[in-house]
Amino acid sequence: MPREVERILESIRVNAGNAAYESVTRAGGEVDVRAVLAGLENTYVAGMVARVMKPCGYRCIPESFIRRAKSIYTEAESFEDFLSRLNETRIGGGKLHVKDGKLIGIYDQCYCSLAPRIKDLSPLYCHCSEGWYEKLFSSVLGKPVVARKLRTILDSSDECVFEISY
Repeated sequence: MPREVERILESIRVNAGNAAYESVTRAGGEVDVRAVLAGLENTYVAGMVARVMKPCGYRCIPESFIRRAKSIYTEAESFEDFLSRLNETRIGGGKLHVKDGKLIGIYDQCYCSLAPRIKDLSPLYCHCSEGWYEKLFSSVLGKPVVARKLRTILDSSDECVFEISY
């Protein structure tokens, strides 16, 4: 089982409860991520998929990215300089910028190793990237941040766009 699927299942157990976990693993064998997301969306309260997927993003971001981003932040002369340096490294997609007081993160491709392998994967899966951005910037800035997906490649957009309130 791919590690991304293991993270999703563990997050379901922790954030949606054992009953939800049992309902998606009862059949055994290969786990259909599309069916898992659809089941969460159709069975539980609004926001359950985000509560399950964001922690997957927290665990997906490599610690080396966080260390490198913290180092860049410490060396930067300003927040804009920090974003420019992050963009040079492509951490966060390479198109980070501030617009109307919000940090905007843009991916011009899907960086998830699982998403391209699953045909017709729900855009709800992209809540994982919200968690990825939240972990990165809350770690660097030393305070909570909130990321929100605006549009994604899985929504049939040409790019993934996230708004990060910091």
